[in-house]
This record gives sequence, structure tokens and C-alpha cells, in this order.
Amino acid sequence: MILFIFGLTLFLILYKFKKNSIYPKIKHLLLIFITCFLVINIIKFPDAAFDAAKLGVDTWFNVVFPALLPFFIGAELLISLGVVNFIGILLEPIIRPIFNVPGEGSFILAMSITSGYPMGIKLISQFRNKKLFSKIEAQRLMSFCSTSGPLFMIGAVAIGMFHNTQLGTSIALAHYLGAITVGILFRFYKLKNQYKIYYKVKNNYIKRAFKGLFEAMKDSSKSFGELLGSAVKNSVETLLVVGGFIILFSVIIRLLTIIGFIQAISCFMKDWLFFFDLKKSTCEAVVSGVFEMTMGCKLLSEIKDISFIQQALFTTMIISWSGFSIHAQAASLIGKTDLNTGTYIFSKFLHALFSSMFVFITVPITHTAFKHINIPVFLQNSTTILNPTWTSKILFSSKLFISITILVIVLSILLQIFFLISRIFFSFQKNEGL
Repeated sequence: MILFIFGLTLFLILYKFKKNSIYPKIKHLLLIFITCFLVINIIKFPDAAFDAAKLGVDTWFNVVFPALLPFFIGAELLISLGVVNFIGILLEPIIRPIFNVPGEGSFILAMSITSGYPMGIKLISQFRNKKLFSKIEAQRLMSFCSTSGPLFMIGAVAIGMFHNTQLGTSIALAHYLGAITVGILFRFYKLKNQYKIYYKVKNNYIKRAFKGLFEAMKDSSKSFGELLGSAVKNSVETLLVVGGFIILFSVIIRLLTIIGFIQAISCFMKDWLFFFDLKKSTCEAVVSGVFEMTMGCKLLSEIKDISFIQQALFTTMIISWSGFSIHAQAASLIGKTDLNTGTYIFSKFLHALFSSMFVFITVPITHTAFKHINIPVFLQNSTTILNPTWTSKILFSSKLFISITILVIVLSILLQIFFLISRIFFSFQKNEGL
């Protein structure tokens, strides 16, 4: 308790002197305190720390690694080969008016929605380091291209933890609607500081896209083998960092639970939000979810006598916030760029807020829809879905990445064909009027 009070005091002093020259020294002292606090508690509770670390390793190797590796390697290759730039030019007329970001943002959004955290942030950081996005555009992209994947929300959380498919559909819809809403709001982020770009309808996007693709192929000085080797190396390095954060926060949450920190914050939350009449177990689940979303969702699923709307509301908030564990992973990737981590965390707060609002819209819709669907027909092989082998996971992720990439390319080409036909039609109508 003394260590906690000392740390809280240091944090308040740090916040007060943020713009003072003493800020770096206090920040350094706070980091020393956190490290010492963690080491002392690991020494004091070695068995609990070991079990938590083992759980973190198991989660990373059996869940995160096979799910993300194909996406990381594939995205690296597509960027190097110029395919992402090709897609971006074709989708520019759609994504620019909505989110005020380059067309490549559509590819990042598709990859983030499909694979989940932290795929979107990795791609944005990579594009920013290559100067393909301006700083303002990258900050806008981070606001809505950092999402969870449907396999986690529907498969792991809804079916695996709550045993309720309708819950997963409600959560996923609210989660993605919240992300889109935040992205639309962030289109006005530092709008006055951005130069104005005008896109004329008569621009030949298809010609520009293929020209850019062929130029990328021509300018590439590396062979495909070198590009593949570099993609594998960078992807594995990033996944090792992600794994380290998963293990670290698994240990931190276990230690905070043992020393009573989670319980203390939960009691404070219950008293502060007394008008919602929340249970202590619900508060503990939410507080745990603030640190690590999987743990928070798991604790929520174990609560008895909790309404469906509360399950959907708090689970959506936890997943949209994503937890300090995901924030730390994102910060490690953002730290290699000139982007602002604070702005990213603020966007995740807005994401959690808007997603929770959309829950009240999605729950009635899914409840009505599921009355007319025979769900057991789709879950006949639920055992296989919930307990896949490591090989099947990585094969499924590979197929999913290829499918999504082909789908995005086809949709972008069809979009440009539609624009081309529209221009021809309006041109014909204009000539007929003359």
C-alpha cells in the first residue's frame, strides 16, 4: 500500500510538471518505481508470476502467432510489390471524401478488421516511416484502423466464453460502427493545417494505378526471395515484441489481483457509479478489461445473473478500448515514428464510448434477426471451430488473408469500372442534350 501511495504521488507530480524542465526527471523516477514495484512482487509471488507468464506464452504461441503471421508477411510483400499503392489509387475516390485519408487506408482498414489488433497500427507505422502518409493522415488512420477481428469477437468471446452467437454479432456490429464513427470525426483532425487536395472525376484512376504498379516493379532492386526474407524477418520480430507485451501484462494483471489493487479500484468504481447498481464482480471484470481485454471478457462471462444487454455493453466497451496491453503494443510500433501515442489512446476512448452507444441499436436488430435463423445448423462443427490445431489456424489465416486481398482488389476495380461507365453515360446524355 505504501508503494502504491508513493507511485500515485509521483504520477500526480508528473502530471503537474508536464511542461516543466523537471518533467523528464520525475518521469524517470516513476519508471524506476514501476519497475521496482513489478520486480519486488514477482520475487514475493514467484508461483503466480510463473503461471501468469506461462499463460501469456500459451496465448501468444497458440492464438496470436498463427493468426497474425500470414497477415504480417503478406502485407509486407504487398507493400513492397506496389499492390497496396495500386489498391489505394483505385479506392481514393471513396475513402478520401469519407475519412479524408489516402486510398491505401482502405487496405489497412480491411486488414485491421480481418486480423485484429495490432495489425492496423503496424501498417500505419510502416507507411509513415516510408513517408507515404503525412503525419496528420496517419493520425486520422489510427483513429479507426485499430480494431479487433471478427474471429476473436464471435469465435473466442461470444461462442467460446459466453456460448451465445447473437452476442458476438451484436458486439462486432457495434464495434465496427463505433470505429467508423470515430474515423468520420477524425477527418476534421487538424483540417486547417492540411493543404487542400482536389480530385477531379475525369482523372484516369485505372491508368494511374497500373502505371504505379509497373513502376514499383521496375524500381524494385530486390529479388522476390530477398523481399520474402525481409518480410518474414520483420514480421517475426514484430510478433516477438507483441508476445513480450502479452506475457508482461499477463503477469502484471495477476500481481495486481493478488495485492488487491483490482479489487480496490472495483470498489471505488461501484461506489462512484452507484446509480447503475453494478455488481462488484462486474466492476472487477471491467477494471481487468481496462488492462487486458481477454481477461476482462473472460471474467464477464463467468458472472451469474447478468442481463444480455449488460454483457453486450461492457464486452463491447472492453474490446473497443482494447486495454493497456494493446496500447503498449501500439506504443512500441508508434514509437518508431513521429506519431502521437496520446492521440491514439484518446481515439480508443472515443471508440469505446461510441461502440457502447451502438450496442443499444445492434442488440434489438440481432435479436430480431436471430429469431428467424436456425443457429445450430451453422454450429454443427463448433468443437472443431473452438479447438482447432495450430496448423489449421495458420492455414485458415493464410486463406483468409488471400481471400480478403483478392476481394479488395476486385471491388476496387469494379468501383472504377462503375465510375467509367457513369462518366460515359453522363457524357452521352450531355451530348444528346446539345
